[in-house]
Amino acid sequence: MRRRPTGYTLAEMLAVCAVLSIAATVAIPSAAPVAEFQADAAAGEVELALRFARDEALRTGELRMVRCEQQLNRERVVARRAFGTILYDSAVQQPGSRQPYSVPLATTPAGSNATLAGCSFTFSEGASAADVAFDAKGMPVRGSGDEETRKQALASGTIVVGIGNTVRTVTVGVTGRVTTS
Repeated sequence: MRRRPTGYTLAEMLAVCAVLSIAATVAIPSAAPVAEFQADAAAGEVELALRFARDEALRTGELRMVRCEQQLNRERVVARRAFGTILYDSAVQQPGSRQPYSVPLATTPAGSNATLAGCSFTFSEGASAADVAFDAKGMPVRGSGDEETRKQALASGTIVVGIGNTVRTVTVGVTGRVTTS
């Protein structure tokens, strides 16, 4: 008795190729909004840093600042302390890792290729800065300058992150509420 060789026929192979090409045609356009998801992730990381700084200020009763380091494409949360007229920053640790709280936007989880496009905070006296602090009551304030200047309330504040043409704006309200659009 002769055994028939096992394998696939040309017709079967062509049918599989046709099904795979149809599936690829359907799947490729759905992969296009990856930049949208990455921009959302980057904005979410910025939001978390701002909320963490506010919560830490409320918990400790001390000034916590979110520093936008645009040239390094990152944000850091620092404890801002004053000794007389001298201000200094010390790193605030992330709760889980016990590492300094830093959000490098070009790496995950913030999203690869994300950029810190701009940080702009305007305060009650009309002054502007790239950083914002939260006081012991969780209110956003200037946080730098002399003692009176440090207490200036936030009038408006935004942090812009983007990936390619996709941009997300994180807004800090005058009460410390953080939203993304």
